Amino acid sequence: MSAGSPGSTLTLYRHILKAAKFFPSKKRDSIIREIKSEFRANKDLADPTRLSQCLTLAQRGLADLRSYLPEARGDAGGGGDIQISLRGATTE
Repeated sequence: MSAGSPGSTLTLYRHILKAAKFFPSKKRDSIIREIKSEFRANKDLADPTRLSQCLTLAQRGLADLRSYLPEARGDAGGGGDIQISLRGATTE
């Protein structure tokens, strides 16, 4: 996904990967592989509308993943209350 400011896309990618490391799932490794695959598949995306859709989806995903970070839970890794905000379905 190359945007008007590729640095911001790279930063978004890095933040998503870091946040995904805390996702509580047995499938975490495959989820991280899928994230990498999606970004690679869309690295040369030129259509501004599609690019905007992909970036919006990535930003929503990051917001969702951040809810699993220890500081978001108010603890250092266990026992805290988790608050999740659902935004609704996304469209492609």
